[in-house]
Amino acid sequence: MHESQNKVVHYVYKQVDRVPSQPSNFRATDIGETAVTLQWSRPTHSSENIVHYELYWNDTYANQDHHKRISNTESYTLDGLYPDTLYYIWLAARSQRGEGATTPPIPVRTKQYVPGAPPSNITAVATSPTTISLKWLPPPVERSNGRIIYYKVFHVEVGRSDSEATITTLNKTHLILDELKRWTEYKIWVLAGTSVGDGPRSHPIIVRTHEDGMYGF
Repeated sequence: MHESQNKVVHYVYKQVDRVPSQPSNFRATDIGETAVTLQWSRPTHSSENIVHYELYWNDTYANQDHHKRISNTESYTLDGLYPDTLYYIWLAARSQRGEGATTPPIPVRTKQYVPGAPPSNITAVATSPTTISLKWLPPPVERSNGRIIYYKVFHVEVGRSDSEATITTLNKTHLILDELKRWTEYKIWVLAGTSVGDGPRSHPIIVRTHEDGMYGF
């Protein structure tokens, strides 16, 4: 007669490594013209297994997606950005098991800066012995670095110092210079500005007013 034997089976439970959960409190703490400082808190699950973070962003100007792998830290300064541009930025933690859930994208707009280029297509034509008609286009959009809110037009007689130039500030892209001297050469240049300040000035152009009795258009 065989006696039945009760077998005792011991189950060993082992926690399986998982990919990290998403980082929390992801935010921008300092925003400049071309850089943004980001901070976050470590994921609540599997944070001890993090090997690095994956940072993603896109810009609404060039409409391009970007990615950068960064070290196991809780802050990072993202630089090389365009001024006055809206970015969407998100973050994920990665362990040996793989990439975890990403944070929701956060919108960040960089600050404005002075224009990076002068106005373009500047034309100047003498229209009488005492007037010169000017017109121009704004700086290229990709070099504006913000909203153009004013222009400065400088004019001075050729042979005089630039520091003696008369300055006219306006928010239009055309101007008639008047009360000028007859049959006189003037040097003229233009710059654009944002709320931050003046951009670079254009290359000067030289225009001579008419003599009495001349007509020019």
